[in-house]
Amino acid sequence: RQLGEAAYTETLSQVKTITTGADFARVQRVGQRIADASVRRYPQAVEGFQWQFALIDTPEVNAWMLPGGKSAVNTGLLTLATTDDELASVMGHEAAHAIARHGGERMSRAMAVEIAAGIASASGEVSPELIDGVLAGYGAVGETAFSRSEETEADEIGLLIAADAGYDPRAAVTFWKKMSAQGGDKPPEFLSTHPNDDKRAARLEALMPKAMAIYQEAKRAGR
Repeated sequence: RQLGEAAYTETLSQVKTITTGADFARVQRVGQRIADASVRRYPQAVEGFQWQFALIDTPEVNAWMLPGGKSAVNTGLLTLATTDDELASVMGHEAAHAIARHGGERMSRAMAVEIAAGIASASGEVSPELIDGVLAGYGAVGETAFSRSEETEADEIGLLIAADAGYDPRAAVTFWKKMSAQGGDKPPEFLSTHPNDDKRAARLEALMPKAMAIYQEAKRAGR
């Protein structure tokens, strides 16, 4: 989490952020409900999280969350996730990565020596290499490095978080169908770190009965 804080500060210092307006308010509103649902469902995993949601002015369709609840949404994502329900499905997915510590797992695999050296350092300084590792591990720069299995796990956890927050989980299927319809050059699924968009939508459809039950309970609770 300390590395996440440093990486978050470093990233935001290098990009243009939006701090007012309807889009910013939308990200804050959806983000806070995702945070509240995460606390309800995974209180131990998110204990000590200091949630924060930045809006970055860039056309890249992306969002991410670092350890400790430090998150960002790109304006490019908002052009595709046009409803709060769709945005919640993405923000829930990114929260799931942090909750499941996927980035930390990848960092441990790829940077064990560097991380150990950094944590053991008595200087109190955070090396640029560690910051870069955190950002890469949590998909904050370039293509996310999560494996297909981690993406699938985050899809399920994130779908149920969004449903618990009172957002229609069916929007997740709608969003990934939009992603698929964008087309463009994509590698075969076995060469990609992400599941195929159509398969992703099908897996989400299979989870829908459970997600809809949670969603209906959330609506009855006034969320």
